[in-house]
Amino acid sequence: MPSKNYNFDFYECSTFNSSANAIPRTSFEILNGMLAKYAQGDSCVKQIGSNSYELRHLEATAYGFKGIIGKHRQNDLPHAAVIGGVEREIALAENENLLEKAYFSYHSDYSVLIIQRNHLCISSNNMGKYLTESAYVTSLNPVIEAADLRWLLNNHVQIRTAEFSIARPTNPELFNDIEHDFNNSIISTLNGTGTAQLNLTLRGNARSDVAEERYLASTLKGALRELQTKFDVKKCKLLLEDDETLVTHPVDLVADRLFFTKQIEVEGRYPPIIEMWAALDESRAEKENELANYFGDLNQERLA
Repeated sequence: MPSKNYNFDFYECSTFNSSANAIPRTSFEILNGMLAKYAQGDSCVKQIGSNSYELRHLEATAYGFKGIIGKHRQNDLPHAAVIGGVEREIALAENENLLEKAYFSYHSDYSVLIIQRNHLCISSNNMGKYLTESAYVTSLNPVIEAADLRWLLNNHVQIRTAEFSIARPTNPELFNDIEHDFNNSIISTLNGTGTAQLNLTLRGNARSDVAEERYLASTLKGALRELQTKFDVKKCKLLLEDDETLVTHPVDLVADRLFFTKQIEVEGRYPPIIEMWAALDESRAEKENELANYFGDLNQERLA
């Protein structure tokens, strides 16, 4: 039986409301509300951009929830063909769509969403939009290795160099609600030049003893987190330096994202649902130490 590697990515899931008088709601409460709708047979379809996303399955678990998100599409359909032969369009019946699916689990202790990596189905940004209700906005931030996080959160650590490779998003809605000027400048460059992929290298003056010249602007740290959620970042390598000890540390915010890979035997074209649930459970168990370190560091930073 053939097998295939499936990747599962870890995201910190946060829900907030910009209104000071709003009643706080958590990501758990958002999903619990969706579970009630799903159990009653109500529609769980949401239009995001030109695509329709549907909750295909959701159930409560001891740790939170597990489910399946699906994307329906009728445009840009692939053709069927044999090698060296003619090709034909794939015929769909009336009201039929092509369906792409991704499995996910939500863990309420850390408010972590683990989702199967399937770029044909849904991005982390669109998953956040799916979990957004009215004025309650949900965002997904990639979990990165705890050691790298400690460097980034240290007020004495500055960015000496930064190398980026950013693909132009195919969904123009990803350009909305950009907070940082640095990322707005990237949008202007992509929109103004028709660039498919933007490669940037930013460097401070390593020979200077003046902090403003030696290091990149401190606001770049916040822009990096937004960059990861809004764009398809192919490369994000940083050289960090402690401005007191001058000790340097390289960080790769793409390669060092927390993820889990599982090889699963495939029956026909699709993986067995039981195996996918088991892989999600295994992913949490395998990365328990990394999650404890990551959220421990975050809690310390919030209390400082």
